[in-house]
Amino acid sequence: MCSRENPLNHGPSTPGEIQTTPALPDAVQELFQRIVQLAREVEPYVRDHHGDSVYIDYRQGSWTASMLERFRREIAPYPAAVELLQFAAENAAQEVNYRDFLQQSSWTDTQVRAELGAITKVARKLFGTKVWPVRTRQGSDGVMRYFMPEGIAEWWMRGGTPARTGS
Repeated sequence: MCSRENPLNHGPSTPGEIQTTPALPDAVQELFQRIVQLAREVEPYVRDHHGDSVYIDYRQGSWTASMLERFRREIAPYPAAVELLQFAAENAAQEVNYRDFLQQSSWTDTQVRAELGAITKVARKLFGTKVWPVRTRQGSDGVMRYFMPEGIAEWWMRGGTPARTGS
């Protein structure tokens, strides 16, 4: 009688034997998790493969007009956060200061911070990660600063939709 080698457990195999797969090493599981995460990150671009994208930075990634439109629609219930993004759009390609925004707005610091936390949750729900259509950084004075690239600001000022070309 002949025996066959089972490539999974390197032992003899008999007909009808149930073969079990050994657990994957941690490094392989981590790699699979990273692949799934990357697939979620590129999904918006696959859906909007004809749209142009604007790169912000390594944390915020690239945004498309349809991403911005979806995001803007979902954050409508958070007017203080929307107004901060509007402020950044009105000052496109320039870094805006959180304190300057508060001084010119009618919102309190507590209201704005609460709504910024809420739109972070919206972004995670929509895109699988915490992204905003602005680059963010904390200045050496501890004050947050926001920078919206011109391309995204143009979409924002049009209500999140790309310009229509042709007739």
